[in-house]
Amino acid sequence: MKSATLNHYSLLFLAVTGMTHAHGTIDIFTADGVAYAGPESMDVDPESLPSDSPVRQIYTLEPILSTATDLASPNMTCGPAPASSAPATASVTAGSTISFHYRSGNNGVWPHDVGPVITYMYRCTSETCMPAAGEEGWFKIDQQGMDEKGIWAQTAMMHNESINVVVPSTVPDGDYLVRHEVIALQNAVNRGQAEFYISCTQVHVKGGSIGSGSLDGVEMVAFPGGYAEDDPGLFVPDLYDHDGKVFPYAFPGPVVLGVSLAVAVASPSPSSRVPSTVSTATVATRTAPAPSSTSVLSSCIRPKQSNSRAPVQQQRLIQGRLNPASLRHT
Repeated sequence: MKSATLNHYSLLFLAVTGMTHAHGTIDIFTADGVAYAGPESMDVDPESLPSDSPVRQIYTLEPILSTATDLASPNMTCGPAPASSAPATASVTAGSTISFHYRSGNNGVWPHDVGPVITYMYRCTSETCMPAAGEEGWFKIDQQGMDEKGIWAQTAMMHNESINVVVPSTVPDGDYLVRHEVIALQNAVNRGQAEFYISCTQVHVKGGSIGSGSLDGVEMVAFPGGYAEDDPGLFVPDLYDHDGKVFPYAFPGPVVLGVSLAVAVASPSPSSRVPSTVSTATVATRTAPAPSSTSVLSSCIRPKQSNSRAPVQQQRLIQGRLNPASLRHT
C-alpha cells in the first residue's frame, strides 16, 4: 500500500510538471507513406494550418475533462471547437497502417504516460463531413492500452514515437473522419478528471469494400454521447493500487470493429519493438505524389513556405518519423 501511495504522488507530480510543457495535439499524420503536417499553432488562424494538411484545427490545447458537462459538449466530436474542415484530404488504403505523432504546445514531446489511445472512424454523409448532433456514426477501429509490463501506450508518445493504427480492410471506399482520442488518466482516480485530447483528420479510403454493407451491424456511437462520467475506463479509483502491474483496464465506448471484447490484454513491450522510419516520406499536396527516395530532411521542406516556418516544420516532420509497432489490443 505504501509503494502504491508513493507511486500515486510521484505520478501526480509528473502530471503537474508536465503541465508546464503544455498539452498537445497532432503534429504529423502519416498515410500511404506520405507525412502530412498538422497545425502550427493552436489559434484558429488560416495561416497556421498548412495548405496541404488534412488535420482539422482546434483552438486550445487544454483538455476536455470527463465531467458530465464536458462529455456532453460538442467539443467531444473533434476536439475543442475545431475548424469545420481542413484544407486537404489524405489518401488511405484500406488494410494499411496509418500513424499519428503528437507534440506538446511548445513543440516538445508528449508529456503524459498514463492512459489509452483510441481511434474511431466516421463515414461522411455530407459535404462538410461533420456528424449531426446525436448521430451514432462513429465506429472504433483501434484501442491501445497497457503491455504485459503495465506500460501504457502513451509512453511511446512520451518517447517521441508515433502511434500506429491499421485501417480495417473491410471499410468501404469513401470519405471519412479519423478521430484520434488520447485519454490521460493520471488524475482519473477522481471522478470527472480524466483528460481527453481529441483531433480529427480527413481521409479518403480506397481499396476497401464497395457500398456500406460491411458496416451493417457494427456498433456505433455518437460524440458527444458515447461516454458517461462513471464509465470504468474514465473513473479509475484503483488506478495506483497495482504497483505498476497490468490490471484489467476497461476501455470506454464500443468494441473494436471485428473484436468481441473491449478489455485490455497484454501485448509486446516497447523494449521488444523494432522502430522503423518513414525514410521516403514526403510532404503531401492535396493530390499526394508517390513517395520518393529523397531523405526525410530534404523532403520535408514545404514549397512556398516562408523561411521562418520551414525550420519548424522540418524539425516537426523529423520528430514524427519514428513509427514502431503499436501497443495494440487484439
